[in-house]
Amino acid sequence: RGKHDAAVFPLTGHPPMDVDGWRGLYRIAKNWGINHYRFHSWCPPEAAFTAADLEGIYLQAELPFWGGLESDSVAALLRAEGLAMLDAYGNHPSLVMFSHGNEIWSGHERVEANIIALKEHDPRPLYTMGSNNNIGYVPPRPCCDFFVCARTPFEKDTTLTHTRLTHAYVDSRDGGILNTRTPSTQVNFDVPVSRIDIPLISHEIGQYQVFPDYREIDKYTGVLRAWNLEVFRKRLAKAGMADLDLPFHRASGAWSALCYKAEMEAALRTAGMGGFQLLDLQDFPGQGTALVGMLDAFMDSKGIITPEQWRESCDAVVLLMEFPKYCWTSGETLAGTAAVANYGPVPLRGDIAWHLRRADGTVMAQGLWANPIAPAGGLSTIGRFEAALPELRHPEKLRLEIALSGGSITNSYPLWVYPAAPPPAADEVLVSQTLSDQARSVLAAGGKILLFPRGEELGEGAIPGLFPPDFWNYGMFKGISEWAKKPVSPGTLGLLTDPGHPLFGDFPTDFHSNWQWFSIVRGGYAMVLDDLPAGYRPIVQVIDNLERNHKLGLIFECRVGAGKLLVCMAPLDRLVDKIEAVWLYRSILNYMNSAAFAPEQELDPGLLGGVFQGKKCPPRLN
Repeated sequence: RGKHDAAVFPLTGHPPMDVDGWRGLYRIAKNWGINHYRFHSWCPPEAAFTAADLEGIYLQAELPFWGGLESDSVAALLRAEGLAMLDAYGNHPSLVMFSHGNEIWSGHERVEANIIALKEHDPRPLYTMGSNNNIGYVPPRPCCDFFVCARTPFEKDTTLTHTRLTHAYVDSRDGGILNTRTPSTQVNFDVPVSRIDIPLISHEIGQYQVFPDYREIDKYTGVLRAWNLEVFRKRLAKAGMADLDLPFHRASGAWSALCYKAEMEAALRTAGMGGFQLLDLQDFPGQGTALVGMLDAFMDSKGIITPEQWRESCDAVVLLMEFPKYCWTSGETLAGTAAVANYGPVPLRGDIAWHLRRADGTVMAQGLWANPIAPAGGLSTIGRFEAALPELRHPEKLRLEIALSGGSITNSYPLWVYPAAPPPAADEVLVSQTLSDQARSVLAAGGKILLFPRGEELGEGAIPGLFPPDFWNYGMFKGISEWAKKPVSPGTLGLLTDPGHPLFGDFPTDFHSNWQWFSIVRGGYAMVLDDLPAGYRPIVQVIDNLERNHKLGLIFECRVGAGKLLVCMAPLDRLVDKIEAVWLYRSILNYMNSAAFAPEQELDPGLLGGVFQGKKCPPRLN
């Protein structure tokens, strides 16, 4: 259970050179369930090895190389460096793994020759030819003791080969599994692991962006200044959303944490998986600014999730619930299996219980496995669970919990249960796809319009739906995609909304994205609302990335003269086979047919018409 380390030390500009400094860092990582460090194309000082010996952290050191190894002279220099590293640090028991570098895309015969020479010199560490060579498209050679990859190189671009849930758009269609497959807790990496006969470790998993907490700028009191964050903060203010920095941070962070949970559990759910290397537990402020951590660049918690909550999915022993979907219909039977990923030193002892609870804690169903067999060293299936879901009058968010007796090891999952219902009737609301002459007449007469614009017809005035937070950072992979003539990621970071808003009376939601939004977000678009008044806020706002800072609306409302308009950029009228979308549609109409539907913001019809014309909206870059 590893973290990536790219030498991020904002106060000093260099790593600690003392044992206590490194012990402090390792203790933070261990508190978050981490037992392994991968040093990305660098080798730490001896103090790091000594501290890891004392703290019990496995280390993967790497030669300082990232690129194509086309030169014999460079290969010779790297071999000499590797031999020196082994002579200096090889006696440290923490030096468990050794890699030739990062994402080496050519010259693999030279890499192999170097690894063979290093193994002959010191056979004690486990060796690999590199971390994610050629983005996973190059198989391991016989000299490799383990394989680090984001995919296995046997089926080209298919999610069957992936060893993590997300990729950049340039590396996989639509970003991979999490953005293309209906969410469940049954995803694993059995297929790629079965194709490799040495231990497989997934490379740089996660990379889910979190919007900045600009208060971090004040922490840069050493050799570095956070000019990047200062620039991004100014752009947010220029976009008229300076007051949303913390809400964006909390909502994108909560969603990122859920995605990391899914990511780590998919690895733990894979029998025979050697491990994973996060990118990252902490932020990386370089390379365009990649704020992908639960910890900031200083290894301080962002307050998004507690270490105890994180360790439910990242620890020596993890309890897992496997079920096919998060959204259910009343009367269905919730069914799945429970498993234990036990990589602790001893077999698991004790009973394991599960409970299905309502929001108020009421138990709807429960079960118990008495002292199940869960030996140390792998994944064990504990048994099946079933619960008949009751007939409900209104949708509810439930919680599926699992716990070891005594409560020392727990885990939980949200579920949404919706009553069976036909598509809703509009009643006094006119439903339209455009601001047609009829729609304008209804508004002029004081009527109500529910608009489902077709985002694909709005050009750059609308951004396609992206379910997970954008990968790594928008600017870097936008440029790479354009260079490679591949699609560019939509670049968004999830949703921000108010669960107490009356529109959600029949659609339980959090203030952030969660699994029940998948079909809605993926089927929809976010409309660019930059031209609307600065203080205008959508009911459901799509959080844009820190570079672009568009004001983006998924659901928003306004008054137009005497009439009232609500716009939903998800095609709920077409998602009739998705129970969650049907109930969001019903909830919207129930709201619009109530006295609560009283939009505060009045918009000029001409201004509103411009928004719907899909005019070009250049990115905010100054």
